[in-house]
Amino acid sequence: MSAGSRICFKYSRCRASLLLEPTTLRVERADREARMQLPSENLLRFASFPKGPTSWRLDWFGDVAFPDAAQRRRQPSIFVYLSPVDEKAINEVASLLSPEVTQSGWAQRGCWISVGALPLLRIGDIWRDGQLHLRPDYQLETFVDLQIDGDTTTLVKAGLNKDEQGFLLPLAEHPWHRKCTHSYCLEVALGGNRRMLIPCMEMIRFYFGSSSKLINRLFTPPLAAEALYTKAEFDHSKGRLILDLAEGMSGASAADIGRIHRDPLAWRAAKLMGASLLKMTPGAEATFPQAVFPFEGKTTLVAAGKWLSYAGVENATFIVFNLRSCSYPFPFRSLRYEVRQPIAQSSANVGWSEQLTSVRKSSRRRTATGSQDLDLVERDPSKSLATRILPMRDAPRFRDLLHKPVWKQALLPNPLGSESGPPTPDISQLSTGKPDREHRIRSVDLTIAVASPQPPPDFLQTTIKRLKRLRRLDMTLLTASEHDGWTVPITMLCDVNGEIDPHLFIVEPHGKSRLRRVCAFGLRAKHRRYCLLLIEASPVYRQRSAVGAEEVWEIIDRVASDFLSRGADQYSQSSLRESVALE
Repeated sequence: MSAGSRICFKYSRCRASLLLEPTTLRVERADREARMQLPSENLLRFASFPKGPTSWRLDWFGDVAFPDAAQRRRQPSIFVYLSPVDEKAINEVASLLSPEVTQSGWAQRGCWISVGALPLLRIGDIWRDGQLHLRPDYQLETFVDLQIDGDTTTLVKAGLNKDEQGFLLPLAEHPWHRKCTHSYCLEVALGGNRRMLIPCMEMIRFYFGSSSKLINRLFTPPLAAEALYTKAEFDHSKGRLILDLAEGMSGASAADIGRIHRDPLAWRAAKLMGASLLKMTPGAEATFPQAVFPFEGKTTLVAAGKWLSYAGVENATFIVFNLRSCSYPFPFRSLRYEVRQPIAQSSANVGWSEQLTSVRKSSRRRTATGSQDLDLVERDPSKSLATRILPMRDAPRFRDLLHKPVWKQALLPNPLGSESGPPTPDISQLSTGKPDREHRIRSVDLTIAVASPQPPPDFLQTTIKRLKRLRRLDMTLLTASEHDGWTVPITMLCDVNGEIDPHLFIVEPHGKSRLRRVCAFGLRAKHRRYCLLLIEASPVYRQRSAVGAEEVWEIIDRVASDFLSRGADQYSQSSLRESVALE
């Protein structure tokens, strides 16, 4: 293999599952102090948002339409309502919950934002000069063991006077929705004549807003499975799902698409948002999407919002500003997927080369994520410019995914650390949606990432250094994850009695146990293919396996069993050079 050949890396996302003990329904009150979180990647400036030093609160989501077909005709836009915030009260949760903080909504103004930007928009967030400034917690609540089904959830309008006993959203306590009382919310029964009210646009953002690409597809009805994936295989005995994503679909949405494929209720929820726009009354002044949960059963939800009164009873309705986490499990144990788009378009992948070389050649190449002056504009992007993937960090939404690896491919140049292509022109204007014009506006896919890529963990450092010196190998990193960018947790193997071997765990300095990590490299020289696995241990456990018809996770299971059978510390310590001597 020539030195100019490319190196292929597989990227996976691996997250862990939070086990919850069955309990009766209860509401746990979080600390009422304002907990502000300054975004760690505040790169984008929304060109349509108010400019200047004044802080603006995102109040509500309005209707969906094509407001200016001359400028944007390939995707619809959402009308977003914002109000100026009293700067003196911005760090006090009690003041932020008061209608007075935004002058009772009378100074409220609105603007059109493309639906592809929805992953970054949350009710209650504070914006300044078009950039995200603060994300207050407001009243942060945990609702344990909520029963979600057709009997406990109901689609209602924001301005509903329920049973003529009172408004679910009384304007005296919540004036921020006053201009779109016909927008839809999902009412969730809490028992005891209490309820949770979730704006439907927030439901869409939380459960399907993993990427601009997925949101755009869902808002382009009628929805067909082929628009999301072209092939799917599922191993029922092992719970392993394989997906070939549709062309241009973002890998950041692989888990969401996996749920849509496997669960008919998730498919129903995905179709509803677009279908609800089609069935609206012709000639209506505004069109509002509807949304439901992508599952039925018990779940624990964490949400930020505000308690409101109903029919004279205090704290009877909890209006959700934004959902934070959901415990309901995804219908697979692991997911491997393929993408059909040039990986070089992804700004996230540039980071792998920089980590392996420890050299940032910013003078030779700048990417969208490296710029500090990016404007998201409301015009269709250019057809002649490559799409950029711009990952934005957020806390894990679905705890169930934390122990479920999700794999994909990424490409890097060979040798490791070399440039992946010609310099990329620095373009400051970005736009979500399908390219349609010839403007100097780059298409961008805004994706939600749990963490940024990290340097290799200590137990891989020696291996990485030696791999960098091997120039005649085609190498594939098979276990990159959102946890550290390189490894996944070792499989939980049980014996015939269902007991888990304690050698699978490592006790950290603070006394907490965690699963060992494993890293896998695919190696190819001439006509031979191998898989090199490294298990976190002292010394590091290494084993090379010939690659046949086995999937990567099957090789990991087999090598992990061998690791345990050797007592977790009696194994070959052959050098890496011996392990990868393929010629």
